[in-house]
Amino acid sequence: MQRRKTNKLDNVGIGFFVGFLLPVIVFFVVFLLSKNNVSFSEYIDSLWQLNVLIKLGSLCVFLNSAAFMGFIQLKFEKTARGILGATIIYAFVVLISRAF
Repeated sequence: MQRRKTNKLDNVGIGFFVGFLLPVIVFFVVFLLSKNNVSFSEYIDSLWQLNVLIKLGSLCVFLNSAAFMGFIQLKFEKTARGILGATIIYAFVVLISRAF
């Protein structure tokens, strides 16, 4: 039986890092593409007052599913597992924030 070559990128820690960082990057890109001339803290406050901050955060996390599927296609199961773990943690944060 042949052993599969291990890849340095097939790591749960890298998956967690990608899974946590990707939504943050998408959120900042949305902020930069918005045509508002406001500071970042004012932007967050306005989203919070409009009750859209959690919804926008959920949409940013949605991109993790594409990264998950991409790593599955590359046969990086450990990295995909890390992305899934980060997505589940984000889901718990959204669930808790909606409860309060």
